[in-house]
Amino acid sequence: MKCLVVDDDPLTCDTVESFLQRIEGVDYCLKVNDGATALHLLAAERFDAVFLDLQLPGMDGVSLLKALPSNTPVVVISASAEFGAESYGFDVVDYLVKPLEFSRFAKAMVKLKGKQPVALDQAAARPDAFFLRDGNAIQRVDLTQLLYVEAQSNYASFVFEKSKPVMSLVSLRKLEAELPEGFIRIHRSYIVNEQRIRQIEGNQLHIGDSKLPIGQSYREALYQRLHVVN
Repeated sequence: MKCLVVDDDPLTCDTVESFLQRIEGVDYCLKVNDGATALHLLAAERFDAVFLDLQLPGMDGVSLLKALPSNTPVVVISASAEFGAESYGFDVVDYLVKPLEFSRFAKAMVKLKGKQPVALDQAAARPDAFFLRDGNAIQRVDLTQLLYVEAQSNYASFVFEKSKPVMSLVSLRKLEAELPEGFIRIHRSYIVNEQRIRQIEGNQLHIGDSKLPIGQSYREALYQRLHVVN
């Protein structure tokens, strides 16, 4: 389970992180302190749980709730119960009032896990191909050979290990929703196959024969995803 904590209070972030470390099945916890950064991350990657404070600098929690897809699994964390009833209109999983207690937090986690999709076998969970338009043709994209996707104006270029690139009139934002688990956005212009990453050196990612830039706002999520040990 991949979790995102959105709270401008470092103590609350650390508390949630410590609670999550006690929950079985949690892979990692990413912490951010403002709504705009959270929205950017949620556009770039799918999280299994979002713990959201309502009082945030810039874009507040309510505005963020309105901007999120309806199926985003959110647990609201607030210093006040005032917004509690209204929050369920956004289909939140639970509403926790500060100060947080582990026993109550654990109940929210049970609700979250109850909303997780039923696990399938790996062959069924990750398809090995999909189809897209290439001009007037419909082209098969072999995901096992796909190295990365690069945005080029209004088009996306699919770069493979052993065959020539394929161009399609599709946005990276749409592809993020269509590509299966294992593909991650590293830059506003690139989505990569994490199984094909050879090396990360400074601000560059080596994949196949290419060196791609890593966007600053994507770096932390990438390192968390790859379980980089410092």
